[in-house]
Amino acid sequence: MNKRTGALTGASGTYFVASKLTFYNFHAAITFGNAPMVDILVSRADGGASLALQVKTTETAIRTRGRGKNKKFDHYEWDAGYKAAHTARKNLFYAFVDLKGFKTIPDVFLVPSTFLVKWFKPHGNLKRYRFHPKVQVMEKFKNNWPQLKALLKE
Repeated sequence: MNKRTGALTGASGTYFVASKLTFYNFHAAITFGNAPMVDILVSRADGGASLALQVKTTETAIRTRGRGKNKKFDHYEWDAGYKAAHTARKNLFYAFVDLKGFKTIPDVFLVPSTFLVKWFKPHGNLKRYRFHPKVQVMEKFKNNWPQLKALLKE
């Protein structure tokens, strides 16, 4: 079997997120690269409210620290990009997808763009914008679909 390309990994995450959104009774329109910074346009069923999702996917996001008995989950890691680090909008969210090698159901971390910009700010200008938050920091975003429901006031 051939190794999956970055584009196919990204598509896997985008389609997974769109399917979850549809399951939760939202319209999820994948933009197929036709909208800058937006992979999925999300709206209430009646079209009364909407938001934009940018999806960032990796095959395995979790990273560990330590050895032997001291080895533990430490942080997650995704490539985010320059725009993610510098664009904060009220209705722009990032869906960071950890496919977990599809050995189990992937996790989706729904992060407001405002949070992401604040997270990157102390890091200054970087050559590569890699989002690598601690596990504890990401718990509030992990599979937190209710925050989107609240924002869209469903």
